[in-house]
Amino acid sequence: MAALLAGQSVSAVASEYKVPRGTIARWRAAAADIIETERAQKSTSIDELLRGYLEANLTALREQTKVFSDERWLKKQDASEVAVLHGVLADKAVRLLEAFGGEPEE
Repeated sequence: MAALLAGQSVSAVASEYKVPRGTIARWRAAAADIIETERAQKSTSIDELLRGYLEANLTALREQTKVFSDERWLKKQDASEVAVLHGVLADKAVRLLEAFGGEPEE
């Protein structure tokens, strides 16, 4: 397998190690299936992580909106800091929504 992964052909590996060519070809096919399965599992887990992050981000934005609506709390805050925090979180959420949904609708 190491020789195949290093780029040697099935024929060269079979000849060098005195293993039937068909056996080497089956090993290579099995390894390709395993690699493809691992890639699919990783992409699924990344998708799940992104969905979870987006959900948490949107929940935080909703809760922030409630707090920002409290005039007493708002008057105690530095406006620029609140604006930056809210802007960053909102921007990330919008970008993730665009990535999930493709092109934004006009």
